[in-house]
Amino acid sequence: MKLLPKATKTSLARLVRAKGYDIPIIRYTCISRVGHSFFLRWTDNDGQFHKAYYAAVGGKPMLLVDATVHELTIAEVIQYGLVTASVQ
Repeated sequence: MKLLPKATKTSLARLVRAKGYDIPIIRYTCISRVGHSFFLRWTDNDGQFHKAYYAAVGGKPMLLVDATVHELTIAEVIQYGLVTASVQ
């Protein structure tokens, strides 16, 4: 069994907020997906545009917000509901 990244707008926004970023209201964010990679875009209260990218890189979960890389633990992604199990 392997774990694959998954995300909803709410779960990804919660993780990004936990990393210290300002995301005003969820409905003002936009999420998109390519395979098992997820992108969240929003404008903060100061009017600045931000992008977050969540995926597995080399088998490890990773979050990139603007130009800052955040290495994540398996415990973090499980806590925020950002993984799904795949049996192959």
